Amino acid sequence: MDEIIEYLRALSKDAIVKVSVMDKASMARNSIVIDGVVDGGVWCREDIGTLIEDNGKNPTPENIDKVLAAVPGGLDDFGDRLIQEGWDILHDIYDGAIDALR
Repeated sequence: MDEIIEYLRALSKDAIVKVSVMDKASMARNSIVIDGVVDGGVWCREDIGTLIEDNGKNPTPENIDKVLAAVPGGLDDFGDRLIQEGWDILHDIYDGAIDALR
């Protein structure tokens, strides 16, 4: 994790990194760098563990795997939902400013 953080710190200020929540099998092939991103979020296994813990359960690696496996449609559907929710948030925040443009 420290190596990743150091890598990210070394990137130029205009560099944007897209990170996806993935299972181990797809981890290496889906990480890309993209330009023009306003903001992005990173969700990791630790976040799922925190969610489990917040619900009074033990956040073991096995329980994290079980929760991730229970996502309807798999992790790709989770990512699609995050994108759709992001669009909804963008509209909520910026539609008024866009309407005010001439």
